[in-house]
Amino acid sequence: MKKLLLMATMLLAFGFTKAQTYIRQGQGDYNTVLYTWDGKYLRQGQGDYNTVLYTWDGKYIRQGQGDYNTVLYTWDGKYLRQGQGDYNTVLYTWDGKYIRQDQGDYNTVLYTWDGKYLRKGQGDYNTVLYTIVGKIPAAMLVFISE
Repeated sequence: MKKLLLMATMLLAFGFTKAQTYIRQGQGDYNTVLYTWDGKYLRQGQGDYNTVLYTWDGKYIRQGQGDYNTVLYTWDGKYLRQGQGDYNTVLYTWDGKYIRQDQGDYNTVLYTWDGKYLRKGQGDYNTVLYTIVGKIPAAMLVFISE
């Protein structure tokens, strides 16, 4: 019984570590997959071997695949900044639901995120741009929206 429980735990752990998030066009769980997120790489289309658009290490976003590529953006959980640096120009602000332009909690809302749907503008009933099932950092939401 212990062996069976250990094997089941290992299989579940492997399944969770290989979990992927699919970003689909428009509203719908079966629409075309535009991007795949695996926790480190944002890839074009559906698949583990597709082109890597961005690499994420938890703080820095780099273009393409590589932990030593040029840093495009710095993310601190609230602000997405241009280039590498905690004091660089703020491009976007995140408050847990809204992605706003520039630095400020009262600036123009560009996108609304409810955990599954990314919508244009401010509003829970606005047009759905993407359906996202799974976890993805808010910083990555900006890149799929551009």
